[in-house]
Amino acid sequence: MNSLKFNKNINELSNYAEMVMNKKGPEYTTGSKDVLNNFKATAEKIGVEPLDIWFAYFDKQVSSIAAHVGNQNLKKAEPLVSRFADIINYAQLGYALFIERGDNDK
Repeated sequence: MNSLKFNKNINELSNYAEMVMNKKGPEYTTGSKDVLNNFKATAEKIGVEPLDIWFAYFDKQVSSIAAHVGNQNLKKAEPLVSRFADIINYAQLGYALFIERGDNDK
């Protein structure tokens, strides 16, 4: 794949990820202004840390992609672009949780 096609694909994926984040965000925050509310509220319910919840959600997306690596014919529950977009979004949300926790290594 040449760099022009690669950059086109990456831009499309980034735009799709942003659209998904904007669309799903309000549902997951349940009206809170805190974009990390989903992780915090679920963590509080079960007595764990928000990053534990984040990792479970992130790992679900990675595991789905991994299942398709070795099995090209595996039926897709949703398009792979959606899974990759979710991975990008969860990476950003996870990074925000680390920053909020004080793990800012800039």
